[in-house]
Amino acid sequence: MREKAISEYHEFLAADEGLTPDLFARLKAAMNTNRLLYGQREIGVALRPHLLTRRQYDLLTYRSRVLAGAFEQIAAALLEQPALMPRMGLSELERRLARIDPGYKHATITSRLDGFFLGDELKFVEYNAENPSSLTDQAGLNQVLFELRALQQFAERYRLRQFAPVAGLLHALLTTWREWGGSGAPHIAILDWPDLPTEHEFVLLRNYLVSSGLPAVICAPDELEYSGGHGKKLRRGAFQIDLVYKRVIYNEFLARYDETQPLLQAYRDHAVCLINPFRCKLLHKKASFEFLTDEVYHRWFSAEALRVIAHSIPWTRRVTERKVQYGEQEYDLLALLRRERERFILKPNDDYGGRGLLFGKSASIAEWDEALERALASDYVAQEVLALQTEEFPIFNEYTWNLQPMYVDTNPFIFRGEVEGAMVRLSDSPIVNVTSGGGETGFFVLEEG
Repeated sequence: MREKAISEYHEFLAADEGLTPDLFARLKAAMNTNRLLYGQREIGVALRPHLLTRRQYDLLTYRSRVLAGAFEQIAAALLEQPALMPRMGLSELERRLARIDPGYKHATITSRLDGFFLGDELKFVEYNAENPSSLTDQAGLNQVLFELRALQQFAERYRLRQFAPVAGLLHALLTTWREWGGSGAPHIAILDWPDLPTEHEFVLLRNYLVSSGLPAVICAPDELEYSGGHGKKLRRGAFQIDLVYKRVIYNEFLARYDETQPLLQAYRDHAVCLINPFRCKLLHKKASFEFLTDEVYHRWFSAEALRVIAHSIPWTRRVTERKVQYGEQEYDLLALLRRERERFILKPNDDYGGRGLLFGKSASIAEWDEALERALASDYVAQEVLALQTEEFPIFNEYTWNLQPMYVDTNPFIFRGEVEGAMVRLSDSPIVNVTSGGGETGFFVLEEG
């Protein structure tokens, strides 16, 4: 069904004589008007949305829910056995902050898995347990694409379902706020550094929250104050903050401030509901995949979770000098990585934007050895590489369009363990990341009937 539907969509495009530079300019103008931008760059690059069948989406949601539960089991186990935290690559400060009770049960409230469909297989390569980006992109890109006659014709022939990640976020924020002990409508601060390329998303999210009856501001960590004597409150100027929706990355935050920073003081005093909490770092490190795939820790998980892990998670280990089990044999890890370099990719344990990634198959022996030395000197993981596949998408620029093979990932948004939609990225490189120069497209599920 999916292949047939995509073929028909491309036929609609090929027959459309209205696909002119004027139309492409209108699409780009619409993205600018609706803040569908990364910095000054429009994020939409394709004339077709990503399409999954209902069966594929059900598989995506099922495995994501199970894995979200497994990650929460990791957090619970590490909090019960804090001596294991250094194995995750957590600093002493990160370990101390992780032990502060955030006032609710989940270690992460909003998260995103980054995954790839490989034929009938579904694999996940990273877990973004800090608040993920691009929640507002999906519905906006779908709306822009409906300017195309091809999508209008397609919607007359197929039943399409789209999703509302921002609604999922709102529900998660309010549910967590009440669990934390709050009542009424919280005053919300969206927290990140100023002048980031993602600031357009903050504006869209603030407008959505305000239109939903929740006072909201966008602010930077330096704007926060925590004062008032007994019953102190976190504020940005005259705006009292009840709930912080944190978008700033914690390792960048902790690199700039000590524990007298107002947010840290308010969080420790249980004076603000912080989402996601500092303990999300227990899961955001890429070494969390080692805890999923190392048999030593399998006692933490249910039989159902172990089945999903076996089908969905590539073998992953922090790069240290030690023995590891790989398949049926025990190996020296570094010797294994040198001998089988084409099977692996190196990733920084705690970074984003595709920075620092190196595929063994694209590196020379000397380059790989140098990378392993850097990995040992810092904090990296080695992960079994996926045999990624491309899919044809109609890519457009200011003047024309053509079908191009693109790598596509499908990244479900997870709110308190439940899935609502996905971020879809496209790239001509196997490093599929908007920060690294890739783009996005809309997303629909093809319903049966």
